[in-house]
Amino acid sequence: MVALMGARNMKGLEKNGTVKVNGTKIGKEISLISGFAQQQEIFIPTLTVDEYLMIQARLRMKANKHTRRERVDEIIEMLRLQNCRDLKIGTPGLVKGISGGEARRLTFACELLSNPSLLFADEPTSGLDSFMAASVVQILKNLANSGRTLIHQPTAELFFQFDKIIFLSMGKTAFMGTPHESVKFFADCGHPIPKLFNPPEWIQSKLSVIPNNETKSRETIGKIIEFYEKSIIHQKSIVEIRVIATTELPPYIENPGFFAETGALLKRACLDVIRSPAQMRMKLIQKVVMGLFIGSLYWQQPLDPRGVRNTNSALYFLIAELTFSTMFGIMTFMEHELPLIAREYHDGLFYVISYYISRFLSYLPLFTIDGALMIVISYWMIGLNSTWQQVAKSILISVLVEQSATSCGLFLACLFETTSLAIAFAVPASGLFALLSGLYGNTNNFPVYIRWMQWTSWCRYGFEGLVVNQWSQVDNPKWDPFYRELILKQFSFNKDNYQLDVIGLCSIVIFFYLAGYIALFIRIRLSR
Repeated sequence: MVALMGARNMKGLEKNGTVKVNGTKIGKEISLISGFAQQQEIFIPTLTVDEYLMIQARLRMKANKHTRRERVDEIIEMLRLQNCRDLKIGTPGLVKGISGGEARRLTFACELLSNPSLLFADEPTSGLDSFMAASVVQILKNLANSGRTLIHQPTAELFFQFDKIIFLSMGKTAFMGTPHESVKFFADCGHPIPKLFNPPEWIQSKLSVIPNNETKSRETIGKIIEFYEKSIIHQKSIVEIRVIATTELPPYIENPGFFAETGALLKRACLDVIRSPAQMRMKLIQKVVMGLFIGSLYWQQPLDPRGVRNTNSALYFLIAELTFSTMFGIMTFMEHELPLIAREYHDGLFYVISYYISRFLSYLPLFTIDGALMIVISYWMIGLNSTWQQVAKSILISVLVEQSATSCGLFLACLFETTSLAIAFAVPASGLFALLSGLYGNTNNFPVYIRWMQWTSWCRYGFEGLVVNQWSQVDNPKWDPFYRELILKQFSFNKDNYQLDVIGLCSIVIFFYLAGYIALFIRIRLSR
């Protein structure tokens, strides 16, 4: 119910009715005037508390850096987060970080940065021990005393400390009043709360529709609602509701703008990549090892028929390594990050395009340098032709091939709900692209209804680009240019196609990045 009123987490739910603030009807825009501290804490685990709040402040506040710094310091002091401000947030059970109570307070801290007048709290003490729960309760009391309206699902620790509570059932108000009045009310209507029993749990059990006894449950709830509507407590509540000091809506939370939010998200994404050393280290080590392996395997190939075949095979294996490890390596991030991104988007913190641009830019250096490094390591070991133009052209092809695989992997990660589904689709797709590269058969000999598919394969463009570049100029006076025509003919490659291969690779990169954005936009829009 808290999520429905706050216009969050409504996927798959049928809903009707209206939401009013100060007597004024409001729809989904309620998320722009309120905060929502959800029960599930989701953060970027590699950031410190202070870094995370500063980035959140940049997303939630249209103010200069000095003002944001003061606001973050104020919130940290208010919620007693001083001792953990420089600690990484971490992930419970995986990466050591802040405690559960500190994580819960950090959730409130993020929502309070924009100073909302209305704050929804979804079971704020759930899962905490008594000491941490008491700490959160005290913070909630302080927030309520500061003039904010708090709406949450109460637990036993909080129940009797609130000024007013409302119980809802079957779309109607079953009770509104003080906690002590609720105990008396349910006793008067025939449902006294047993001693040593948790009052909110008992009341909620009476207002819940039991699947195995739905008819009787609805009848009981109907009688409770009817009893309430005839009670003095109800009449008093009606009077209080009608006497509203203002009918104006609280001010909307201002969006800081596209460039500000993109910059904040880019900083967050870059910090996350940099502080994931295992991923960076493994990618660099993998490419160095593969560069050395391919270079050693095809060491200094001679200019005879066997050496030419081996050289072409080495060029293909470079394309394959740039494709498979990159494509599968990038598909894992979205499954864990999407809940946070969907939550922040529906809170109005940024546009989807801002997140998408920042995310792929944060991966760009990592998924570019490693491939270029592998090419450089293996280039002279294999004995490839080494004019500076040929070296530069080979590196350009390798960068574009790796970006093609990156953009395709990103698209699949955005398209499918789980990494396992994305991989299940990627395996046969990448295999098909490899078959269309030209190494495993002359593509002009393929059936007409399959031949056109070669122009969708970055393996084909990349392999042709490297082969054409390799044999365009040979460092040997005995080399006959006629041999180049024979080599290219066996693959149906054209000596003038290097520029077309670059254009084809660029087109594939642009296509998959755009497709990935569209897939992510649709997923996030449907996730509310």
